[in-house]
Amino acid sequence: MSSTKTPFYYGGVAEENYFCNRVEEIEVVKKDINNGLNILIYAPRRFGKTSLVLKALKELNNRYIFIDLMGITDEIEFINAYFNAISISLETTTEKTVRYFKKVLKIRPNINITFDMEGSPSYSLSFTKSEKGNVLEEIMNIPFEHAKHSKEKPIVVLDEFQEVSKLNLEEKLRSLIQLHGNKVSYIFLGSKKSIMQKLFFNKNSAFYKSVKHLPIKGIASSEWSSFIKKGFKNNGKKISDKFIKNILSISKGFPYYTQQIAYELYNSCEPASAVDDIKMKETLRSVLDREEDLFLQEWENLSINQRKALKLIITANGENLYEGKIMDQFNMNSSILKKAVEGLVNKDVIDKSGKRYYMQDPMFEYYLHERLL
Repeated sequence: MSSTKTPFYYGGVAEENYFCNRVEEIEVVKKDINNGLNILIYAPRRFGKTSLVLKALKELNNRYIFIDLMGITDEIEFINAYFNAISISLETTTEKTVRYFKKVLKIRPNINITFDMEGSPSYSLSFTKSEKGNVLEEIMNIPFEHAKHSKEKPIVVLDEFQEVSKLNLEEKLRSLIQLHGNKVSYIFLGSKKSIMQKLFFNKNSAFYKSVKHLPIKGIASSEWSSFIKKGFKNNGKKISDKFIKNILSISKGFPYYTQQIAYELYNSCEPASAVDDIKMKETLRSVLDREEDLFLQEWENLSINQRKALKLIITANGENLYEGKIMDQFNMNSSILKKAVEGLVNKDVIDKSGKRYYMQDPMFEYYLHERLL
């Protein structure tokens, strides 16, 4: 087993040499930010949305405010997450941060500071329920007020934005954000396509026609092939085109899974050695073992008919689902199958491209194919 630092990385934001391609998308994001547009990007989890946006912001060398909505359960938590993100973006001492807020805030909530084991600060506010609405407005207006008195354009990144639908904050946020015009750029990231489309494309939604939608596609196989081959070669190891194609046929170009398999394969090779069939097989088994608990939980969250439909979709390669022969194989009729498919789409388990249905998570598909079909 090699102990050298690997040229692949997964599980967090990919930076520097760990980042593969996305050149065109990065340029579009940078241009739109400079023009003050608000951007919408949604794609399944593990698709590299956050890494893409943060790389674009790093190249712009702009200060940004990053809020991850996953795990936020109410408006007070949202306010404190927003306040903490602004505080951290100031990149200064806690004393100067507190002085800054006492200067710019009209309200006077108590500012709390805690420190983690590494000494990094975390900021929050104490206020009454009756003050909640005013506090939200003041905190969200801080970037806008800063922009009015500075040449700097603040950028606010709201990750996992579909979670806002559970907080009943859509109209409040939209009413504030629309007043900021092109002084502040907002980037909305989401991993649940069905919810994000309702938030931004439904005529009755508060955010209807408020953003530019930037679709992101999978990274081309040729780009991944060069990236993987270079990672092995530059560190004295070898991988043939056969095994790179094997990786990409499973990962479907998803950055997380592509990097995960490449990382584990690389670590299975001793210096100056090459990937072989045994290493490939053991690596894939190891990856599935690690993901199994998550995939079993997803499987158990599906109804019996949704499980049947998913097996049918995989077996039929997503096409001609309603042919009698394939439905008979899984003991389903067209009405039951239609309802199950709609449920899978609403749960963001599957999606449709043209006439073909496909699973949004390629490794979940591989897991089902290898262990449950």
